[in-house]
Amino acid sequence: MKYPLHTVSKPVTGSAAKKLAEAIKSGGFVANESALALVKRIMARRQERIDAAKQ
Repeated sequence: MKYPLHTVSKPVTGSAAKKLAEAIKSGGFVANESALALVKRIMARRQERIDAAKQ
């Protein structure tokens, strides 16, 4: 993914800040549904490779 030069980070505010603070306090994480779906697909693909290597 390409990012333009001279990007400026913006502060986290409002409900997003509350979610982030709770995640940090509890040792959890913040992710959206599409990110979680991607992780599940990657995990399934890796598990298939492991299972194929065992056979």
